[in-house]
Amino acid sequence: MKRLCNTAILACCLLMLSACQTNKITVMNHEQLQLLTDEQIIQFNQQSCARQDRYEVLASPSHALQQHLNNIVHPLPKSINNQILNYRVYINTQPAAWASLNGCVRVTSGLLKNLNDNEVQAVLAHEIGHIALKHSIKAFRAAKSAEVMSNNEIILLTPQSLTQQQELEADEFAINLLKQHHLNLDGLITMLDKLNHHQKQASHTHPDMIARKQALIRKIRANQ
Repeated sequence: MKRLCNTAILACCLLMLSACQTNKITVMNHEQLQLLTDEQIIQFNQQSCARQDRYEVLASPSHALQQHLNNIVHPLPKSINNQILNYRVYINTQPAAWASLNGCVRVTSGLLKNLNDNEVQAVLAHEIGHIALKHSIKAFRAAKSAEVMSNNEIILLTPQSLTQQQELEADEFAINLLKQHHLNLDGLITMLDKLNHHQKQASHTHPDMIARKQALIRKIRANQ
């Protein structure tokens, strides 16, 4: 699915480094990235979420769309990896969703309007998978380098094979999570059908759509 900020890379790989205050683009190599601690990577995720929340229009807690999301997430986990999950809605017509390692989970109004409740739960289960499996930390560890932009964003140059593998892992996690909470697994398939054209825009970070659907169907059948 296409992420926010007009980028197709994983949200967990689009992070903000507040310490960088110059207009000069800096590059961190693989060795420098390896020196970052898990705590620093979590902090980058937290800063990224805060930055995105300032950039986007957040629905107020009393907004009908936020109330609707609250109902959708009611059966889903309230925390993962000792991180409280914070589900919020952006008023943005582009269907999108993302999550960061600090528990930030965001969906757009466009996603809520294009998908039914079960399909939104499937999307959220997938995003929670990225947090639970610590994909952001793994992406930092595997990145060849990182470009620190003048707007304080870090764009990781990660292997295509890793980002695609992480999507499949998040899919498998979503199957198990939905089953654990007695939720319909069909939304994992139907949401892909509805968001197919957005998937194509992120083809270099996501597995082939047909192959991804086939893998999901096999795993869902195996879990029935």
